[in-house]
Amino acid sequence: MRSFIVVAAAGCAAVSIGVWLTIVANSPSRIASISSTPALPAPISIWEMHNQAHLEFLPVQGIEDQTTVFVEAKR
Repeated sequence: MRSFIVVAAAGCAAVSIGVWLTIVANSPSRIASISSTPALPAPISIWEMHNQAHLEFLPVQGIEDQTTVFVEAKR
């Protein structure tokens, strides 16, 4: 009987916490603070990022030809 009371009390506590969190999440002050956040700045374009990177100062690297050709063995 005691375990039933403990389980019932824990269930009631969980339900009351859930109700409290729902009320807090939907409170008018929270909704007002969410809607009054400042707008984000305009995103930077790819072209502007490319121009800011100063790619002309990077070293030039040669690429070796590392291709491998597999020839079928003669039978």
